[in-house]
Amino acid sequence: YLVDEANIESHGMGYHPDSTLANKPEWQKAHLERVASMVERDKNHACVIVWSLGNEAGDGINFTAAKAWLSGRDPTRPVQYERAELGPNTDIFCPMYATIGELEEYASQPQERPLIMCEYAHAMGNSVGNLQDYWDVIERYPLLQGGFIWDWADQGLRRTDEEGRQYWAYGGDFGDYPNDGNFNCNGLVFPDREPHPALFEVKKVYQYVKVKPVELPAGKVEVFNCYDFTGLDFVELAWELEADGEVLQGGTLPKLKIGPHRSRQVRIPFTRPAAAPGKEYLLNLRFLCAGDSGLLPRGHEVAWEQFVLPLGTGAPPVLETDSLPGLQLEESAGEVTVSGRGFSITVDKRSAALVSYRYGDLELVRHGPVPEFWRAPIDNETGNDMPARLGVWRKAGAVRQVRRVAVAKLASGAVEVALDLYLPAVQADYRLSYTVFPSADVVVLNSFVPGRKQPDLPRYGMSLTVPGALCNIRWYGRGLQESYWDRKSGARVGVYSGTVEDQFVPYVRPQENGNKTDVRWVALTDDQGAGLLAVGLPLLSVSAGYYTVEDLEKADHPCELRPREDITLHLDYKQMGVGGDNSWGAQAHPAYRLPAREYSYSFRLRPFSCKQDSPAGLAKQRLF
Repeated sequence: YLVDEANIESHGMGYHPDSTLANKPEWQKAHLERVASMVERDKNHACVIVWSLGNEAGDGINFTAAKAWLSGRDPTRPVQYERAELGPNTDIFCPMYATIGELEEYASQPQERPLIMCEYAHAMGNSVGNLQDYWDVIERYPLLQGGFIWDWADQGLRRTDEEGRQYWAYGGDFGDYPNDGNFNCNGLVFPDREPHPALFEVKKVYQYVKVKPVELPAGKVEVFNCYDFTGLDFVELAWELEADGEVLQGGTLPKLKIGPHRSRQVRIPFTRPAAAPGKEYLLNLRFLCAGDSGLLPRGHEVAWEQFVLPLGTGAPPVLETDSLPGLQLEESAGEVTVSGRGFSITVDKRSAALVSYRYGDLELVRHGPVPEFWRAPIDNETGNDMPARLGVWRKAGAVRQVRRVAVAKLASGAVEVALDLYLPAVQADYRLSYTVFPSADVVVLNSFVPGRKQPDLPRYGMSLTVPGALCNIRWYGRGLQESYWDRKSGARVGVYSGTVEDQFVPYVRPQENGNKTDVRWVALTDDQGAGLLAVGLPLLSVSAGYYTVEDLEKADHPCELRPREDITLHLDYKQMGVGGDNSWGAQAHPAYRLPAREYSYSFRLRPFSCKQDSPAGLAKQRLF
């Protein structure tokens, strides 16, 4: 529960040497009895390799006595105590939530003690960003021996609201005050042990088999066994060669005889394909249990790696549109309508958005794309005051002024509708253009020029409202789980599909969720397979759901959300990272932020039918 510092001091508690119980002789017996009880209870457990004197209880003479007793009772195991820091009451330097810079600073100097973070990567809500960055440093220095993620499971209790919907209750939901809100919902799994998406990141970063390229076009890689005592003869290596998500070749290598801390070069025996223009070739490697291994069944994936093979042969040819009927153009004071064979597109001059994108009888877009700079704050951002620090971006895209509209017929037969906008909330200029082709493709290009100095952008992107009937999603990018700029190591590139509804991640407190990174293309279709294809030029960050950013931001529990009839589709350049160093002040690392500077990106929209079209084929078409 919450108490103020003065109250802590008045009760003789806290970390200060003059107030902590660790320095009060009358509390020494209690300290010693607690430690002795732990040791006598657990001394014969082989899994216990380090003793801990406790947690967050200050440091002083009582812990000195406890360590002396413990080391004398069991000299075979080291003793750790976080609050001792670099003092004598710990054999291990075990800080909480050390930054990557602090780890490097410690490891770059001669030291007598290893560093093991007793807590790090605070897993509260949509978190555990930059974990790969931590481990790039940890694996560089033998002195750094890892850490313990805080923590394993969200601590919430199942409750049912008045309408019979279940939710996870947290601080304040029981009439309790004071309380710490959802702060104890900081696990890698939900209270019922269903995994958070971040758990897949942890598995990938922590895997004990590493692979480095040697000569990829020839299939040569080097496999490293990072286990301390286990050889790799318990796994077999399965491989696949893909082209734009389609498996071309595959096979399995026999058991790898690589001892602990050893490596060996391996050749993946694929036949080099006749590379087609514009195709992307990926080599997927999966290390699977060759048989039942303890709790792991045969076929369980213990590690994986993915490489882009440099086999491409240039860009595909430009799509020929000469045989298609020309475009018709109608312009009024408020709208521009461009129509061609079987389709029509209407741009509203006042909002700068499409208000209709119709192909045959199917409406593809109800409104948008419109500029979007905001996201529903994640728990880490609530803790670092992001809603106040970056709040100027909340309505920056919604409140916009169209200053100029220019319509032009291009030599290619396309029609361009260009709009100059002003965003008064951030005093920025924004240019948006729609280039409509006779093939019914629409290329959307936007650019942003900030005015006076502004804080970082939570996201730079665009959002569209599309009919709710386009309830199926298929994408070529990272998946299957959500991924973010600083948390995508554990999401391999591939073609994935599911329902829009299933992309929602029901974090205990609603927040930004469901994003996909490095998306080449995404298709939303109805149950007949018809819908809208969006192609990144070259890559997008994408999410789709039945809730708006505002819906997520207002709710305290997922059960409070009411699905909208239409779908909100985000086609972004990027979102800032989710961070995770801690949840009470730390921000996303600078490498994963979006400073207020000039940005520009583009994407292509296209009507799509699973019965007639290949999304990969359509995505590769070049219009210019």
